[in-house]
Amino acid sequence: MENMNAHERVIKTLNHEEPDRIPLFCQAIMPGFERNLIEFWGNEYKHDERYILFYSDYNVKRKLGFDLCLGFGVVPVKLSRKFLKENPTPKLEDPNKFVDIDGRVYLRNPEFNMPWYMENYISTEEVADKFYDTYYSTEWEENSAFIPKLNKTLGTFPTDEIVPCAHISSILEPIWEGVGLSLFTKLLRKKKTKLKKYIDLRTKVAVAGAKILAETDFDVFFLCDDTAFKNRTMINPKDHRELIIPAYKKIVHEINKAGKYAIFHSDGYTEPYFDGLIEAGFKGIESLEPMAGMDLKHLKETYGDKICLIGNIDVSELLPFGTIEEVSQSVKKCIKDAGMGGGYMLSACTDITNACKIENVLTMISAAKKYGKYPIKV
Repeated sequence: MENMNAHERVIKTLNHEEPDRIPLFCQAIMPGFERNLIEFWGNEYKHDERYILFYSDYNVKRKLGFDLCLGFGVVPVKLSRKFLKENPTPKLEDPNKFVDIDGRVYLRNPEFNMPWYMENYISTEEVADKFYDTYYSTEWEENSAFIPKLNKTLGTFPTDEIVPCAHISSILEPIWEGVGLSLFTKLLRKKKTKLKKYIDLRTKVAVAGAKILAETDFDVFFLCDDTAFKNRTMINPKDHRELIIPAYKKIVHEINKAGKYAIFHSDGYTEPYFDGLIEAGFKGIESLEPMAGMDLKHLKETYGDKICLIGNIDVSELLPFGTIEEVSQSVKKCIKDAGMGGGYMLSACTDITNACKIENVLTMISAAKKYGKYPIKV
């Protein structure tokens, strides 16, 4: 089969067609691993400004050989500076911590160029009501002026070598992170109408943002909404179908009607959500964490004609502690289980962490390129 570029390979796969080979997806690379990798490469590594998209640097991911990558966040709708100045979030004693408009406490982390979520600030219904009435019951400003500049920059970015994805707003994760699992569970069981109000308020903002993002020249978007644990979902799939899927439908509709592709991400055991996610219009589901009970062969057999599967090389044990032989065998198994007929991208099931062995990550990529060529013969 004739060689394809990264963009052609990714789009063909999302359309459930066989490309030249299985694409490689990267969620994120932690700073410690990236530093060690650059040191390992030595003079082989050359930093190139062409692979920087505003503040997102794709140099390392491109050199590793990934086709599709997360890492680009934009703010299509926002609260005005004047409004935020008049309605500040609570101040904390620790100057390195702050509370966001969802009630989440974050720790500033300059090394990773983004803050870490620490805990919930909200602990009562009254405080939750105040946050949502203050920050989500008001009108948000459209920030569409950035589109021409962004599209101009995207026009010069080498998407034939590596395809960047943009983020669209999540729904459930910011709510439970802001109020904490205890209050979230109480609301789900006893105050579902109030919880639905919070969801509806967030959805209105997310849909407005998705409409603007759909006008950009990004082709692939990720909705990252961690809503599952190992071996079980965070909420009952029936509640998820009732409360969350209608929100996703409205958001994803804006992406789909523009002819673009929306992919859902959550760690954990997400299979019970799959029917709803497919109904919502997602074109792919990513992570498929094997240690959480996600069986790739079963998922391909059950959902492979309806959704693109993206995963599922283990990061908790295999990439940090396994041998290169074990990594190669795992890659071959993933390809055998899910590669036939297209609709599959291979990736680590979460971020490539600082604990991962360089040789194992390199083996994952080289084995995927060796054994993932179509027609599949493993």
